[in-house]
Amino acid sequence: MIAFLVGTRPELIKIAPVVDALAARGAPLAIVHTGQHYSYQLDAIFFEELGLPKPAANLEVGSAPPAQQLGTIIIRAAEALAKLQPRWVLVQGDTNSVLGGALASLKLGLPVAHLEAGLRSDDWEMPEEANRVLAGRLAAMHLCPTEVQVERLRLEGIVRGVYLVGNTVVDAALKSAARARERSTVVERLGLSGKPYALVTLHRPSNVDSEERLRAVMRALLAVGERHGLALVFPAHPRTQATIARMADAKRFSEAPFILTEPVGYLDFLRLLADARLTLTDSGGVQEEACTLHVPCVTLRANTERPETVTVGANLLCDSTSPGDLEAAVDTMLARPRDWQNPFGDGRAGERVADLLLDPKVRRIPSGAP
Repeated sequence: MIAFLVGTRPELIKIAPVVDALAARGAPLAIVHTGQHYSYQLDAIFFEELGLPKPAANLEVGSAPPAQQLGTIIIRAAEALAKLQPRWVLVQGDTNSVLGGALASLKLGLPVAHLEAGLRSDDWEMPEEANRVLAGRLAAMHLCPTEVQVERLRLEGIVRGVYLVGNTVVDAALKSAARARERSTVVERLGLSGKPYALVTLHRPSNVDSEERLRAVMRALLAVGERHGLALVFPAHPRTQATIARMADAKRFSEAPFILTEPVGYLDFLRLLADARLTLTDSGGVQEEACTLHVPCVTLRANTERPETVTVGANLLCDSTSPGDLEAAVDTMLARPRDWQNPFGDGRAGERVADLLLDPKVRRIPSGAP
């Protein structure tokens, strides 16, 4: 049996191609859901739209301070995994669920496969950086999206159990984009048919936990919308909504050109992204999805663990809250042709991962072990 330990919507999207590939091979599998994301719009709708099987266990860790949440994940994941006794425990990405699942697996003597291994921002103020680096030290199988991550792991002394497989986000986006266009009516519901708009997502603590920072970002976005005649479609993460609600001028950011909505499902999101003139985001996954669907991206951060998107011309970093700086970045991206080569693979990463997980010859002890 292969166990998937996941807790957030990006993880569900990126394991789906592997789950499908294993199911096509008749391999038994189980999903252990930590419940790090737990609302319908952040969780259940993704199981429905991606056709994922119901979790074998839901750990219901919910929201809590990071150390408390991590401790709860370790304890409850260990209990669930001890009952399943899987051949591999696959974790995806860089969340608390990833690190907690990897630690619990290690203590149970279960081998860990890290999907999307080797990504680095070199920014240790990002909690995700510690999660991905530490999980990587515990993994026996490192499933890398591109050669960039293979080389980074080599520089860190990790050379065993490293595989170049591509990024499963390509599999998921290519499979679901056509279905999204057929089934999603979100563009019509928001009154955007035939109108130019940008898709905005913000959720990182560095951008949204401080009222001062978030207000400055929103004002810069406002200037961009007015300069280019763009509506700003903003499916707001709960933590972002909470900060906006505390602002004295919160009403200004729910008026045109902003279209502030609740989080949306995967098909609605892909439809919004595919039809957008560009996206402005601080999400790593959205950078990849925009690159895959050939939508220009401006990343509202000083760094990225997806440098390939910048290299191929699909993405530009802008950490400044100066309206002029953000407008210049948007001008640059809107002027670029959408003809870049996707660096994240051919849409068959899920099949490669499934084959590795089922291969009896693959080494199943941590790569750093002698």
